[in-house]
Amino acid sequence: MSRSSWVKKLPNAISLFRLLATPVLLLLAIFQMPTAFAWLLVPTGFSDLIDGWLARKLNCESDTGSLLDSVADTSLMVVVIISIWFLHPEVYREHWQIFAAAVSFWSVAHIAALIRYGRPASFHTRFLQLGVFLFGIFALLLFTYGFIPWMLYLAGIVSLMGGLEHIALLVLLPEWTPNIRGGLLEVLRKRRGDS
Repeated sequence: MSRSSWVKKLPNAISLFRLLATPVLLLLAIFQMPTAFAWLLVPTGFSDLIDGWLARKLNCESDTGSLLDSVADTSLMVVVIISIWFLHPEVYREHWQIFAAAVSFWSVAHIAALIRYGRPASFHTRFLQLGVFLFGIFALLLFTYGFIPWMLYLAGIVSLMGGLEHIALLVLLPEWTPNIRGGLLEVLRKRRGDS
C-alpha cells in the first residue's frame, strides 16, 4: 500500500478507533473504573474533532467516511450518556429533565432519518457539531474535573436546537445528503436559488 493511499484512509481509521473504543468505555463505566474511563475518553473525544477535519484537509471525504463518522459519533454519545448513569448517577437524579429532553428528541430525529433515508442522516452541520462538541466538553469535564451544571444546560440547549435543525433538514431533503455544513441556511439558500 502506497503512503498516499494509507494517509487517505487515516480519517476512516480514526473514526473506526472511536467506534471500537465505545464498548471498552462502556465496560470501564460498568465496572466502576472512572480513571481508566477518563483516560480513554480524552483521545476518543479528540478523535471526533480530528477525523472530519483531516478528511477535508486530505481531500478524501466520502459517503462511507461520513456514515462511519456518524455511527461512531452516535455510539460514543450513547455510551457517554449511559456511562454518566454508572459513574455519576447524581447528575441524572438532579438534572434528569435535560437528559430526557435531549435523548427523546435525538431518538426521534435518528429514527426519522432511518425511516426517511434507510440510514443515519450524516448531516454534520456546524450547529450539530457545536452541540456534540459542547456535550463532549461537559462529559470530559465531568469525568476529569467534576460536575459543572451550567455546562450541561448549555450543551443541552444547543443540542436541542441542533436537533430542531436536524428535523427541519429531514423535512426539506428528500434524498440522503451528507455533510450539509451550512445547515438549514445552506439548504434554504439552495432552494431559493433553484426556484
